Amino acid sequence: MEGLEKENRVLKEEMETMQAKINEMAATQTQVDELTELVRTLRAAQNQPPPPPPPSVRNQAEASGSAIPD
Repeated sequence: MEGLEKENRVLKEEMETMQAKINEMAATQTQVDELTELVRTLRAAQNQPPPPPPPSVRNQAEASGSAIPD
């Protein structure tokens, strides 16, 4: 009977160890999923066309200068 109790304790410890590993793997999978989503977001941002450059000060001055009649 003592042998079965010892085996039962050993098996219980192994189950606890396995459960801890499963929990670690689940946490790692969550991190991988979060990183995957971040990479998707970054790729989408990189694939956007760049915004048009703002007009330069010189172009604004030329535009306002040409709008004033002589």
